[in-house]
Amino acid sequence: MARNPTLDVFCNARRAGSLSRSEVHEGDYLFGYGEDCRAGDAVSLTMPVVRDQYDSMNTVHPVFEMNLPEGALLEKLRLRFAKTIPGFDDLALLEITGQSQIGRLRYARPGATPQEPPQENLQRLLTYRGADDLFADLLERYAGYSGVSGVQPKVLLRADQAELPRLTHRGTTHIVKSFDPREYPELAANEYFCTRAALHAGIPVPAMTLSDNRRLLVVERFDLHAGGAYLGHEDFCVLSGLRSHGRYEGSYELVAQRIREFVAPEHVTDALQQLFLTVALCCGIENGDAHLKNFAVLYEHAESPVRMAPAYDLVCTTLYLHRDVLALTLGGSKTFPDHRRLLDFGRRSCGLTASRLTGLLGQAVSGIGKARTDIRRFMKRNPDFKPAGERLIERFTRGVRRLRPE
Repeated sequence: MARNPTLDVFCNARRAGSLSRSEVHEGDYLFGYGEDCRAGDAVSLTMPVVRDQYDSMNTVHPVFEMNLPEGALLEKLRLRFAKTIPGFDDLALLEITGQSQIGRLRYARPGATPQEPPQENLQRLLTYRGADDLFADLLERYAGYSGVSGVQPKVLLRADQAELPRLTHRGTTHIVKSFDPREYPELAANEYFCTRAALHAGIPVPAMTLSDNRRLLVVERFDLHAGGAYLGHEDFCVLSGLRSHGRYEGSYELVAQRIREFVAPEHVTDALQQLFLTVALCCGIENGDAHLKNFAVLYEHAESPVRMAPAYDLVCTTLYLHRDVLALTLGGSKTFPDHRRLLDFGRRSCGLTASRLTGLLGQAVSGIGKARTDIRRFMKRNPDFKPAGERLIERFTRGVRRLRPE
């Protein structure tokens, strides 16, 4: 693969413009809209359609950098392509993975169109009991179709036609996550039950299934529109003008501020309630990784109403980092807050009444309680999960105490 200086950027099937390396300053990137690009096809809420080019130094613009692979996926791509692509950089990564990304943006060489991904039988993944490393095989086959960020090993894939017979579009439909059992034992089950807590609490979450051997978590893409197109998806790093490495900078108060700036007025109240409930739940499940990239918005096109995306990547981090703290500050501190600090955040930053905050905290407590029941039932059917399940219940129990008045 030759080092190409320019990529076409698509919003779903429509070309929006081109992204290129600067010919003047090494390390700079330029994005310019096509003359016929419509306002609704803006690549980001932070980059409206204008005639001038958008300049970005040292790496590509935040919205293009948002889905660049990290961790195991990045390492796999480096090993496969670094020798054949001189100056292996962010633009090269977008060329490799640009045919399949979270959200509605796609990338291709000028004159080309993004390729369709192969199909995969999800039931085979969920019931696999062999001794071989199934995810290593998935990573080998789907790395080039996986424009998705995050250190946790994951790939994007498309369910086969037999499993989704009514699906007419040709893109990926699911995220498949794995983990290193030596470093993060039972991480897939951990995320599954934390997401169950959110679901029980009334927080929108993506549909997901835990594999029989608990090694994989198969998650439906929530950015897929019923009509077959992908929705615009931007995380709060992008909305704050930050690169991915800035995911731990800022505060939950900043997230509330960005909601007021970018979410449609008719959806702001619901979005702020979802933010408060998600922050409260993360304190109750002891999730210290609710950073700026784990909050996002969705929209059909850049001029349509913007709303909050479902909550995702919910994990009890204190199972692995026993003294973990919040990913962002809350009231100037990263320590897990007590009931009073949460109420103060809800009143000052989310504009919620005392009675509404009490109700939302009750929802979080109830949701975590139902998830504990789910874990106990799961332990009865899977006795080998009991040690991990009991530790997870203990963390949930400790976290719930923070949500209650002293």
